Amino acid sequence: MGPALLEQPGGQGMDMVKRGLERLELVSGETMAAEDAGPAAGKSLEEAIHITDIDPLTVDLPLAIAQLSTQLEQRRVSVPEKAEPIFERLRRWADKPQRPKVGEVMNRISALLLAEGLDRTAIEGLKRAKGPAEWMDGQFTQLVAAVFRPVLVDLVARWTLPEAPAAVFHHLGASIAADRMHISVAYAAGCLLPTAPQIRGLVMAYFRTRVPTCIAEQALAATEVESAEYTLVVTWRLLRRLPEVVSGVEAWGWEAPLAALMSRRHSETARLLACECLSLVKALSDRGRAQLLRTLEIDSAQLARTLAWLEHGEQQYAQAARAQLVAQNRTGFEQRIWCESGDHRWLDESQLSSCVASVGGVLLHAHESARDSGELVVTPLVARNIHAMALATSRREPVLLQGAAGSGKTSLVEWLARRTGNELVTIHLSGNMDAKVLLGNYVTTQRAGDFEWQPGLLTTAVTEGRWVLVENIDLAPPDVIQTLLPLLESHTLFVASRGQSITAHVQFRLFATLSADARAAARADGLLGSSVWTRLEIGSLDAEMAEIIRGAFPGLADDAEALARAFRDIRDIVADATPAGRGPALSTRDLIRWCTRLRAFSGDGFARFQEAVDTFTLREPDYERWRVLVQRVGAVLGVAAARVDQYIDQHSPGVVKTGRTLKIGRAALTIDKAAPAGERMPFADTHHSRRLLERIAACVRLGEPALLMGETGTGKTTVVQHLAALAGRTLSVFNLSQQSDASDLLGGFRPVDIGLIALRLRESFDVLFARTVSVRKNAAFLDKARAAFGKRDWKRLIGLYRAALKNARQMLAAAREQLNETQGEPPSTKRARLTAASVGELAEEWDAFERHLGEFEAMRGAKMAFSFVEGALVKAARTGAWILLDEVNLASPETLACLGGLLQRERSLLLAETGTRVACHPEFRLFACMNPATDVGKRDLPPALRSSFSEMFVHAPDANSDDLLAIVRAHLPANAPAALCHRVIAFYRAAKARAAEHALVDGANQRPHYSLRTLTRGLTYAREHAQAYSLRRALYDGLFMTFATQLEGATQAVLVRELHAVFAGENLAQILRQTPPARGADAVLVQGFWLPTGREEAEDADSGYVITRSVEAKIASLARAVMCGRYPVLIQ
Repeated sequence: MGPALLEQPGGQGMDMVKRGLERLELVSGETMAAEDAGPAAGKSLEEAIHITDIDPLTVDLPLAIAQLSTQLEQRRVSVPEKAEPIFERLRRWADKPQRPKVGEVMNRISALLLAEGLDRTAIEGLKRAKGPAEWMDGQFTQLVAAVFRPVLVDLVARWTLPEAPAAVFHHLGASIAADRMHISVAYAAGCLLPTAPQIRGLVMAYFRTRVPTCIAEQALAATEVESAEYTLVVTWRLLRRLPEVVSGVEAWGWEAPLAALMSRRHSETARLLACECLSLVKALSDRGRAQLLRTLEIDSAQLARTLAWLEHGEQQYAQAARAQLVAQNRTGFEQRIWCESGDHRWLDESQLSSCVASVGGVLLHAHESARDSGELVVTPLVARNIHAMALATSRREPVLLQGAAGSGKTSLVEWLARRTGNELVTIHLSGNMDAKVLLGNYVTTQRAGDFEWQPGLLTTAVTEGRWVLVENIDLAPPDVIQTLLPLLESHTLFVASRGQSITAHVQFRLFATLSADARAAARADGLLGSSVWTRLEIGSLDAEMAEIIRGAFPGLADDAEALARAFRDIRDIVADATPAGRGPALSTRDLIRWCTRLRAFSGDGFARFQEAVDTFTLREPDYERWRVLVQRVGAVLGVAAARVDQYIDQHSPGVVKTGRTLKIGRAALTIDKAAPAGERMPFADTHHSRRLLERIAACVRLGEPALLMGETGTGKTTVVQHLAALAGRTLSVFNLSQQSDASDLLGGFRPVDIGLIALRLRESFDVLFARTVSVRKNAAFLDKARAAFGKRDWKRLIGLYRAALKNARQMLAAAREQLNETQGEPPSTKRARLTAASVGELAEEWDAFERHLGEFEAMRGAKMAFSFVEGALVKAARTGAWILLDEVNLASPETLACLGGLLQRERSLLLAETGTRVACHPEFRLFACMNPATDVGKRDLPPALRSSFSEMFVHAPDANSDDLLAIVRAHLPANAPAALCHRVIAFYRAAKARAAEHALVDGANQRPHYSLRTLTRGLTYAREHAQAYSLRRALYDGLFMTFATQLEGATQAVLVRELHAVFAGENLAQILRQTPPARGADAVLVQGFWLPTGREEAEDADSGYVITRSVEAKIASLARAVMCGRYPVLIQ
């Protein structure tokens, strides 16, 4: 079955056949498959291919050239006229090879692939053929590709380079027109694609960058019949084998030239070929194609005969090409043209073309941004995984990486994306994910009342050719799987709400991860479309941990074996102490974090223990179990038990400010003096808070996102706020809920006064104008612009700005011309000298200003306009501020989806509403807080998302009496008696004990939750009102407000008795009768509490309202809460 049929839309079975046949091929750098059988789809890549690695850089070029000459003679394949001088030069070089000329040799071999297309053999073969078996053009091109198969990607890539006309094409003749060369490339692509699908992206890159008009127009412009027919044969083949060319080259218009070629003034063969091409362009059904063919009015017998030759001739051609490829594979090994040992290295990576990367022995299309940062340690197992994944990527196959949590699945995909320069979009799935997050939705625009379709994350990636990584595919709901299935089977995305079918960009790739635990594997086996994935098992790296440490952390190389051994022991200890299903096990990711901290915070053996505690044990929610874990970790690392206990009970890191440096224990941070100072709340300097500060500061120092787990009121948010205040950083606290929308964090279009948009435009204009021309010489013009702005004369202002824009472009064009005349030397003027780079930068900024000016002009007639307003997360990421996402586990899937980019190595945010990506400032830091997912409505984070944070459980500090006393003292006035502080502590513990015994219930008949937040709010009330009401009166009111007012009447009396014990020995009744004088005339006394009056005139109390003792008590409680003025009041 040839590709002519396999390219037709089909079901899963047809796709499985295609995948099986493709695995018989030898992709550059891939592994040799068995000749006689292909594996069933859905098997792992290792099962599908018999491993015999080929490094493309070990091709013996002289021997390969000699083998090509032999094969041409043995198979009686004629050498095209344009190839003869090239081939003769190659043979002479092969007789006396010289390494410095290898690059030129590769260019000549690349030109050989194009030579046959210049001989127009395709249409001649079609005319001579009496049946499909005789249609065998393209043999020379296929043979060259088969002999040089391992480096075929590089050979094709050389066509796309800017220097290709001088480096490659000139070997075929200096007088060949560019149009003929484009047809030759299309012809070669049509010959190669059936057996070399990995060159799709490179062929598309050639057409997008080098061919300005559709190749069908060349057939229309041809003066000879055979030339037009030849071009149409080439076009027809290209459309069948590379359907992405229809939508992938935006500058090409297909329908007009093809419709013109169907007119009667052209030959019947040309008309038929044009009709077939148009059917492919429009993706017509069989019925639509038949209707279009009937319009040609060609004899039905001739029509059927020609169509049969086209269809079956293509099948025969593809089968012959595959058979030749398999035979040449065997020859390549037998003749040792492809050397496994690497004894004859004629190539190295520096000699490859700039748009190709050698990844694990597989040549892949790479972009300009591709780089090998060297952060990945390539062990034998990692190398095997890289090779398998690169192989699948070259074939556009969706890859499912299955392995234990932290085994490096995500890191592999991120590294491969960086190595090839592709932009990666990570999507964290959960059971509540909605497909509209992936596909898109309608959003508001800048014009009031208008809505436009905004593509989602997946739609944008499919259209623009980004790579997508779907984390935890087994957690995907059915509608998300249904969305992905067409992409897996036919590289097509269906947007049902718009009735739209989107063909995936040729560079688009889809990856997914799957945990190796039994439940995830069971869910994956039952997953719809699971057989379509190419599965890659990511094995355990246990045996290679020491090698990873030595490669990634050279400073720890001497201790690599000891660290790996200690990690394995600690991992087993933590696994034994952690109940099943309560969290992810320790993984290689945690080992890397540990070593990263050891490199950053160098110290003695005890420092190694401290970093191990912070890296491996802080997820434990039970304090006593955590204590045991720390002791066992200390035993593994050889730390004395007494010193471990001392660390647990007495470790209190210092907090020292020196100049612009803040040092908290082992972590040193830079203080930002420019950040605005906020309100400083009381903060208790306790052992607990200092340890937590040090741990969070260590995360800040290393750029790790921190996740603070813990019950309500344990100080999670407070500690982060205090650290931000100490470091002089701007911290935004964003409270998430199930109703939170992603636009709240990222931003969205909001109604704004058009004057505000004009102000932004003016500010950007003033800066850009001053960088381009002299402000002093143009003062009169600027005065006119300011006057128009002040009068809100937008028409006048737009006219002035457009005039300035025109003049600026003229000046930049003159500057560019002058730079060209002086070979790039900046002109000597009194103003700052312009360079070529600055001229280009200014031109781009003026272009951006023109776009903004056009947007402003479109909305100037409206009183109210819409403008994109950045959300808190985007502002923080762009400016380098800090952000804390509180209750992050309550966030909707749409909100969580936007966090994926922030947790990658290269942090960024993708704004769906504008389609732009915001790179994160180096100083940006992300914190998240959440309560354990044990209450109703609270859920856990997606595993992959949660594991990307440095997680720590914040235990309640009230278990330690000294810490609790410090907290009480910090929140009460400095003159508070010690005895009173101790009685407050006794009351707090009694209230918690009563609540735990279910002796207290609130208005909803639920047990109240008392925490340090409850206590500190009451103490804060006391501190703020102690001067006016006396300390004891204010303390009573504060504790009553936070502890007692929420309780049901009968149980409230139980707690009030405990509260009275705080003031034992004092006349509490007299204290409560004390009422201070009014602070001013704008206050009214309500049940002993002074409440500020509003702007409305106060009215007398309604005489019809009956005030009983219980109502009076409730009014007093409400008045007390209103006078506090700090917290929202919930009346239950």
